Amino acid sequence: MNRLYEEVRMPLAEGTTLLHPERALLRWEGMSGRSDIGQICYLTRDTSSPQRTRRTFDPTSFCSERARVVRLLVTQLSGRMALGARRPATIFMDLRVVLDFVNWADSQGLHQVLCDEKATAEAVHRYFRERREQVSLGNQNRNSVASHQRSLLSMLREFFRSDDFCVDARVLRHQQDAWVPTAVPDAEAQAALLAWADALFSSISTLVLDFKPYPVRVTTVRGENLCLVPHIYGRSDGDDSRGLIGWNLETGEPRTREELRTRMVEAGANNPRERSWNIARLAAKHLAAANADAQSSIRRSHASIAASCFAALFLAETGINLAQLLAMKWSPELATSLQDASVARQKFRQVKYRAGGKEITFTVSLGFMPKLRAYLALREYLVQDAEWDALFVVVGHHAQLRRLTGLSTKFLERLYRRLDTLGIVLPRIGARQWRAAKQDWAVSNHGPVIAAKLMGHSLETALRSYSNGTDAAHKAEMGAFLASVEKTVLGPGNDPAGSIGSAVGICIGFHKPAPIAASVTVQPDCRSTEGCLFCDQYRVHADATDIRKLLSCRHCVRLVCGRADSIEQYDRSFGAVLRRVDFLLDELRRRDAALVEQIEHDVDIEGNLDAFWSTKLDQLYELGVA
Repeated sequence: MNRLYEEVRMPLAEGTTLLHPERALLRWEGMSGRSDIGQICYLTRDTSSPQRTRRTFDPTSFCSERARVVRLLVTQLSGRMALGARRPATIFMDLRVVLDFVNWADSQGLHQVLCDEKATAEAVHRYFRERREQVSLGNQNRNSVASHQRSLLSMLREFFRSDDFCVDARVLRHQQDAWVPTAVPDAEAQAALLAWADALFSSISTLVLDFKPYPVRVTTVRGENLCLVPHIYGRSDGDDSRGLIGWNLETGEPRTREELRTRMVEAGANNPRERSWNIARLAAKHLAAANADAQSSIRRSHASIAASCFAALFLAETGINLAQLLAMKWSPELATSLQDASVARQKFRQVKYRAGGKEITFTVSLGFMPKLRAYLALREYLVQDAEWDALFVVVGHHAQLRRLTGLSTKFLERLYRRLDTLGIVLPRIGARQWRAAKQDWAVSNHGPVIAAKLMGHSLETALRSYSNGTDAAHKAEMGAFLASVEKTVLGPGNDPAGSIGSAVGICIGFHKPAPIAASVTVQPDCRSTEGCLFCDQYRVHADATDIRKLLSCRHCVRLVCGRADSIEQYDRSFGAVLRRVDFLLDELRRRDAALVEQIEHDVDIEGNLDAFWSTKLDQLYELGVA
């Protein structure tokens, strides 16, 4: 059955009663998305389709108890909004987490969820267990699941008015190492888009700003080329695609009537003489119109492609995130600031200007400055006398109406589709991947400190891409690690006389520290755990106990390593310790790979740390440093 829907604006006006909870579709202030909370009134439903019209509900499964639950939830959410402490988008996500949970529960036949507190608690434990399994299989992000679990418990504790609801639930902890960096895209895929985007932007800018005639040949730095003709249709069917048969796309010139007639005859067309004449006349008409009007619809359409190409180039050049790009404003001050751009570093310029009441800052290379100036001229061509404050602007689908619009969040996808229509089929690269590519280039060429400045983020973020330290430090330590590993790793049950247990293994000479080599990054110290790892008296068993100690140590160090104030501090402490632990773990894997893998999963995914490190972790959380 298809349901009826009734929009409910949130927060619910005081004293309002939902007459038909099963129809409720919540609308949130400032958001286009709506929440179908009424769906849970039907115990049997299929809501897997993103299109509401394709979702199905069994009318016989309507549950009046769930209708009561929906009324309570809407009241609860309205109360949260009334407090003003949370944005509508946050409360929207709180409800989404609850709906995901109820959808899962109903699919498992657990229909007492939200209607009965005990049944709900049992379902929560089962739900959390399944989510942990999905995280361990790599199907879900650990930190996302951890956030959703906390949101769900918060909502349910408020719903049942019990702070002790599911107090024993195993909630995943956030982990620094659970953050998975966006993969750097393939270098060839990057080069392909950048080459075409640069060529199209430069060629089309010249076409429209200097009022050059069609056709125009576009050639990339890699030698690829195409001819732009004054026609909007694409080349999905090659050179004979709709609207393009009248053009020789190799030269960009209109085909003669004789050429067209021959092609019509070969294609078996009816009345080839008349059709070839009509096609030739239409191509000539389009060419004349485009070359007679500087603001013709086809010129504006192509200028819009050039603007999108520049936005892609700007994204790759600056490495800013997509939200920042879309929010950037224009002001007359920008053109002036390009003349006064300050030097951020040799070969880079920092551009600062005020727009929309805010200071906007970004850094580009010297070679990019001419492109930036050219784009401002192209933007002026598109905007004309219209009032438009967005820095990046394109024209809508109806270019002949001169309708302006800002870039959408999916502008890269649309650009790739526009390139497809020109016969340029490229591997897709998203905005986050372009940022990752810029970060990778900046770290590789200038180091994390400069990378942090160029990318406009913190050193902590740069350090995430620098977790293995410098090559020099790594090579210096490798010799010391190799020299000591044979005597450091002991077989199970091999306890030298006088040895005592430690947080990372055992010590065979307490209060007699000695470095494993003449020069080590961390000096051995019996008062610190990290000092043990670099001490000649340190030993570790190839057994479950000591493997868990090492993995627990690594787990905690990873959580706090982003707190380093500088690269030097990172290398002196966190980086050196992580490399030493990983080196020892590699050696332990050679002895018993299955055991290390099993305990690694238990520590990093399930959160079952060694007792000492579990206490240490709790302290870190209490201090707010993890």
